[in-house]
Parts: sequence; structure tokens; C-alpha cells
Amino acid sequence: MKTDSHGGNIYKKAKELGLSESQLMDFSANISPLGLPGHMRKAMIDAIDGVINYPDPECMELKEAIALNDKVEPSHITCGNGGADLLYRLAFGLRPGKVLLPVPAFVEYEEACTAAGASMVYYPMQGDFQVHEDFLDMITEEIELIILCNPNNPTGLLTPRKLILSILDRAKEMKARVMVDECFLEICPDEADYTLKPHAEEYENLLILKSFTKLYAIPGVRLGYIISSDPAVIKKIDHAGQAWSVSYIAQQAGLAALSCPQYKEAVIKEVAGELSYMKKELAALPLKLCDGQANYLFFRTPGITDLDKRLEPFGIMIRNCSNYENLGNDYWRVGVKSHPENVKLIEALSRCFCDPGNDNQTG
Repeated sequence: MKTDSHGGNIYKKAKELGLSESQLMDFSANISPLGLPGHMRKAMIDAIDGVINYPDPECMELKEAIALNDKVEPSHITCGNGGADLLYRLAFGLRPGKVLLPVPAFVEYEEACTAAGASMVYYPMQGDFQVHEDFLDMITEEIELIILCNPNNPTGLLTPRKLILSILDRAKEMKARVMVDECFLEICPDEADYTLKPHAEEYENLLILKSFTKLYAIPGVRLGYIISSDPAVIKKIDHAGQAWSVSYIAQQAGLAALSCPQYKEAVIKEVAGELSYMKKELAALPLKLCDGQANYLFFRTPGITDLDKRLEPFGIMIRNCSNYENLGNDYWRVGVKSHPENVKLIEALSRCFCDPGNDNQTG
């Protein structure tokens, strides 16, 4: 496993550069370009008086709202303090011996599983960064947990539902569980063609990880959930973490989020337009771009390993992907932000490639 590193640490980077957080554009985190929706802001402000009581430890009202939205049973949902909290709960609750993971993949999977004592078995995605049929051959009796990210992080590529269902069938034969991370899927226009939610009741060995963070731009609030039709799994995940892990404010934020589907529709439309723009502009630069479908883009700059440093004078942060398994130090990921910000990123990248020694400073 590679070294621990994440995107989104705007506080540390601002201190390093002697800037305020407002002077930085953080493309290392993949958050809705429309920002925090007004109805959720109001719901969280209105919830302030409610913090004098402990939050509902079972998140009953929120589970009912999620169940209605995702068309699953409320008892098949467990909520947590963001996706990362749930990954650790899952790892420590299930304590899998061997975990099969296509790489590159979100580093938190490895960190959570190895912290719980698991050993990782990697499926290196070659060339096209896709999972293929030969992945099925790696699902043996020794594998207890398989983790898939759809769309993949960091590539943004989607795995066809038909293949994932084949993986679920093979895993069922081998008595293995499959966790599918769909945290970014709801931002993709073709979510309905890829989500495993319609199969949640059919496959008891399936777990689906979801998060409110990305779509609703609330990474600082922390709210996520897992869907599983196996009551024993839900119980183990619940017991692996502390009580009251989801604050009252977070629960109210989640309820408000689910009450307004129009915001989600607006985000999908905005991201699709900006993704198209960024792909066109990035294709004109000397880099190798991956045709991702999420709200971020993944690319390689052969021989250029300091692109993040070159962008710092412009007040821009991007995700260095060198700590992902199966990647070198010339791979990068950038989030899709608002159009003015995306324009600034493209302009800065163009200048970095033309003039690596630029000394521009952010305003």
C-alpha cells in the first residue's frame, strides 16, 4: 500500500503558500460546482436549536427518506459520518481476511481494510483502466470481500452493470461479499443504467456505499450510508462504530437534500456541460486524458512530475495521484468546478506547459 495522502486539504496548502483559503481554487476535491444548496443551508441553520439534544442514534427519519428515494427497505440502511467512517465500520465490522481490489482505486479502501487486519489482493487495471472478465478468475475461496468503485476513483470510468452482476454471482458462489462504491454515480447522467440499487434485495452479499458529500457539496458536514439486505451485515457495521456518529445537523441536511430533486438535476446538467468543455480543452494540451464520466477528470503528463507545484503560483490545487496503487508520479486528477474556475484552470495549465518556470502569483 502506498503512503497516506488525500485531496481537499485546503487548510494545509494555504498555510504552506502563505495564502488564505479563499485565495485557493481546490480542484483536488470533487464537489458539486453549484455549491451548497440554499434549502440545505436553511435546514442546517434551523437545526441549531436542536443540538441541545442527542441526535437520533438510529437516524430513523433519515433512513425512511433514503429508503423512499432509493426504493429499498429502511432496515437495509445504516448511516454514518461520511463515506470514510462507513468504510472503517465495514472493515472492522466484517474483518475480512483477504480483500480483492481493482487498482488504481480510492486509497481509503486499502487504509481501512489493512487497519482491520486484512491483506489486499490487487487486480491491476492495465492500459484502458477497466475491469474485464478475467477479474472473475481472481474471485477464489480465499477472497472474503471485493471492492468496486463505480465510477472508478480516480479515473472516472464506469463498469457495466452486467459485469458487476456477474461478479456478484461469482462472489456468491465463493461466499464473498461485494461492496460497490456509488458515491459519484448519482452525478452521472446515466446513473439509472449503472446503479446496483435495483438489485439490493436480490443479492444479500451486496453492499452499496453512498454519500451526500459530493452531490450536495457538504464535505464539512459528513454524511453517508450503506445499503445491504443482509441484517447481520447491517448489525456488524452499526456495532463497529460509536453511537451518535451522525449529528442532528447532518441528519437534517440529509432530509433537506432528499426533499429537492431539482437540485440534483441541475448539478447533473451543469457537470455534463463543464465536463464536455474541459475534455475539449484538455485534449489540446500535451497530456493523456482519460474519458471519465464523473465530476472529475484523470490524466497523465508523461515525464512531468511536478504539475501540482507548477500550479501553486496560480493558487490552484490538483490531486497528485502518485499514492494510488498501480500509478506513477505523473498522474493527476482535477475536479469539475464552475465555468469561470474551469477556465482559469485551463489557462493555468496552458501556461505551465508553455512556461514551466512561471512566477505568476494569485490575486
